[in-house]
Amino acid sequence: MALWYRIVQERWAATAMDGEGARLHGGRWNPPGIAAVYLAESRALAALEILVHAPREALRLEWRVIGVEVPDDAIRVMAAKHLPAGWRDQPSSTGARRLGAEWLAKKGDVAMALPGVIVPQERTLLLNPRHPAAARLKGSKAERCVFDPRL
Repeated sequence: MALWYRIVQERWAATAMDGEGARLHGGRWNPPGIAAVYLAESRALAALEILVHAPREALRLEWRVIGVEVPDDAIRVMAAKHLPAGWRDQPSSTGARRLGAEWLAKKGDVAMALPGVIVPQERTLLLNPRHPAAARLKGSKAERCVFDPRL
């Protein structure tokens, strides 16, 4: 059983696992219209994901970190060599979104571990909130997350 992390604004903490934000806006591994939840292997990687996407003034908002226990046998692991060309591109490549959309539609595993874009030696977890087992995952109580003002 591994612990994965998600950092969200306080106002979204109660619905952090529904995949609605990714459904509305899309993400690296999902196009708009398909729900997904993104988690990180460490709090530090989750913080880096906020830092690269949010404007600096957003770091002064109230943030929460949530730990989610995901059984190892519920995670499909994808190595970089099996990912489509351009998977690290900015913005996200069509191939990366297609791979994620196809995986999310199959509902075979509740989560897929992928190399992180920011730190490829760490992993990002793509969680399928529509998978039947997603409702059984245990999340921790949302804890306050404060970014260092030097950031």
